Amino acid sequence: MTRILSKIIVALLTIWALSAFIAEIIGITIFFPFNIVERQEIPYHRLTALRLSIFLTFIYFGIRYLFLQTEKLYPIQFLDIYIKSLTISGAFVFYSMNVEFREYYFVFFFFIVSVILHFASRKRIKSYFN
Repeated sequence: MTRILSKIIVALLTIWALSAFIAEIIGITIFFPFNIVERQEIPYHRLTALRLSIFLTFIYFGIRYLFLQTEKLYPIQFLDIYIKSLTISGAFVFYSMNVEFREYYFVFFFFIVSVILHFASRKRIKSYFN
């Protein structure tokens, strides 16, 4: 069930990202979820959350590469790590910048997505003795 739900969520986020990319090329800015404006700045707290989430993801993979055994990851595992980083950085940035409480839906949404992706991306241990 979590795999199907995670595929639906990833498909919807992929479609959203593609739409936002194409819209930006033609001069329309879309920021999450469906705020559509013509060439307006994205709120600073959201840009900061995205920036820090990229840093957290880089830190995670840097430490993993330097100190832990490297193994191949599936794309869903990368998305899981990035969305967790976005949730953590978003919560920290929104709180530290005293963002209005109604803006926290962004953090809450990505928290729910990160929980679903966590369960969908974990490795399954096969039981040979059942």
